[in-house]
Amino acid sequence: MLSEQMQELEEVSKELLKVLVSDWAGGLLRRGLDKQGRLHDKLLASQSAAAQLIKELTAAEETVAQTLLPGDGAPAIPRRLQAMEEELLQAREAGTGLRASNGALRKELEELREESRRLEEDTGREDDAVPAAAYVTQLYYKISRIDWDYEAGPTQVKGIHYGPEIAQPIDIDGSQHSRCFVSDYLWSLVPTAW
Repeated sequence: MLSEQMQELEEVSKELLKVLVSDWAGGLLRRGLDKQGRLHDKLLASQSAAAQLIKELTAAEETVAQTLLPGDGAPAIPRRLQAMEEELLQAREAGTGLRASNGALRKELEELREESRRLEEDTGREDDAVPAAAYVTQLYYKISRIDWDYEAGPTQVKGIHYGPEIAQPIDIDGSQHSRCFVSDYLWSLVPTAW
């Protein structure tokens, strides 16, 4: 049963990794990963509690076996049997608590899966709605016929305009001209005759 939970955790991790690779909804993913971390911590705590219960049960079985062996302890058998029954009852109650905790963990895991599915759907819709950056870049080039120098400094506007007659270099220092001037100049290079 615990191995099934670990497999489910691995599946959720893989799904979350897919969403993370899609580079969308970082904040939502962080919350999902935090929830997964808490879920993993709870699972480890449940496993350690179950292992402790198994150790206690084994110790109790050994004690019962030694008291039931023929020997001097024959009169103490009924008292020991009652103590063992009480220990067994406590172990069962603890097991019931673990099962309830396990149900809450499963519910949280299902919520994470649903959230992951919604993220994938939203990402798919967004991919359909927004054109690729390469397409937009090609469209800008077709309209403006400007090949930009992307290695220019942050205040430099550099590139080559391939006008109707000749290629014309562009080199404007943005710190010495207003944005309005730069914009007007670049728009003046775009041909208006279609």
